Amino acid sequence: MKKVYLLLFLALGVFAFNACTEESVGNRLEQEKMAQVLADIHIDEAIVQNMSLGNTDTALVLFHEISSQSLKKRGLDSAMVSKSLGYYVKDPAAYIKLYTRVNEIIEERGKKAAAKRP
Repeated sequence: MKKVYLLLFLALGVFAFNACTEESVGNRLEQEKMAQVLADIHIDEAIVQNMSLGNTDTALVLFHEISSQSLKKRGLDSAMVSKSLGYYVKDPAAYIKLYTRVNEIIEERGKKAAAKRP
């Protein structure tokens, strides 16, 4: 299972660093929207990890499919998210602020989900 975590982390890292080209502020997603997208991605990743799939390839394919569907729901593609993430990676203060918001969103969604349970 550690291999799944490592591969998913590496995939996200490659996704982020692949986008480290010079981007203007106007070509990136606004921070709140980017935080919502990243929260979706991390939740998708957790869903796949909790499935206890024995095959890492299967887990990666499933994660890719689920995250692609999440992006489509928001009218985005992976290239736009990748470019935007590349912008935030270059600015440590903006990156920290972004991920602080991502954590808040995940906590909020967790509380809402817990409140819906009987």
